Amino acid sequence: MTRGASGRQVSAFQWLANWLLVGGWCVLVYALCAGCQRAPPRRDDVYPPPDTLAFYKPYAEQCVTETGVSVAAIKRFSDQDIFEDDQKLKCFMECMFRVSNLTDAKGEVHLGKLLDTIKPEYEDLALRMGAKCMKAKGKDLCERAFWYHKCWKTADPVHYYLIGP
Repeated sequence: MTRGASGRQVSAFQWLANWLLVGGWCVLVYALCAGCQRAPPRRDDVYPPPDTLAFYKPYAEQCVTETGVSVAAIKRFSDQDIFEDDQKLKCFMECMFRVSNLTDAKGEVHLGKLLDTIKPEYEDLALRMGAKCMKAKGKDLCERAFWYHKCWKTADPVHYYLIGP
């Protein structure tokens, strides 16, 4: 028997159970607070690189027309949250890969071609972002394209961006 905070006697089991309960709540509160304090995506005069955005803008316009995705959905995915219920957005992502010739017929990203499109000062950032995103999963090309974007955004939500029109 030991004495609890109130001075009354409690068994070692009760004491341990109380501390585990308190510890569990602390972990839960910490996890919730960590999610609330996520850094916002980087958006400034130099990032995302304006010349990259300008280069891909015609592709994005073509893919918006082809898929019917809303510009709001592109912006929401890029700057806010990951959501999986927009098939048009997923197919927009596939279209962007296809028209810029960055994927093969199976929807696998050509890493070398992708790195060729990235400014040298951002290559290390891109490699770290994509290190765990090598083998796409999905039942079709749209799902596979979405898988890459979701993986990249999850890996580095601060530097991830989805190019839109």
